[in-house]
Amino acid sequence: MDKSKAVIGADAKFVGTISNVKSIEIEGVVEADLKAEKLSIGASGKFVGEVNSDLVVIGGSYDGTMRAGSIWATQTAQIAGEIHYQSLQMDRGAALNCRVVHNWEDPVVAGESEAEEPVAEADAEPEAKQ
Repeated sequence: MDKSKAVIGADAKFVGTISNVKSIEIEGVVEADLKAEKLSIGASGKFVGEVNSDLVVIGGSYDGTMRAGSIWATQTAQIAGEIHYQSLQMDRGAALNCRVVHNWEDPVVAGESEAEEPVAEADAEPEAKQ
């Protein structure tokens, strides 16, 4: 048996915190905070809580705050709450009723461009007056 994979069956309900799991598959009901490399919520699954994961596949219901590298919402997905992602794939039929935030930003580049803008504006004004 692979100890790095957990499964919450269709008739199961879990409430609490889930940690130290590499991959988890949810077919039942889970109310928890979760940190895992991979989360899969099956078509009959329902997850409520905070998720931090590299890859999330949602076929069931999700409500909470999610931070993920990649999210795949299948045609039966119902997502509420807030999702932060780098890559998002949605199949036709997936329902999103949430705040969606793309996490693709480089703080060094953003800081450099902000520092350059005032200099460019200051240089441009005297030339326009001449």
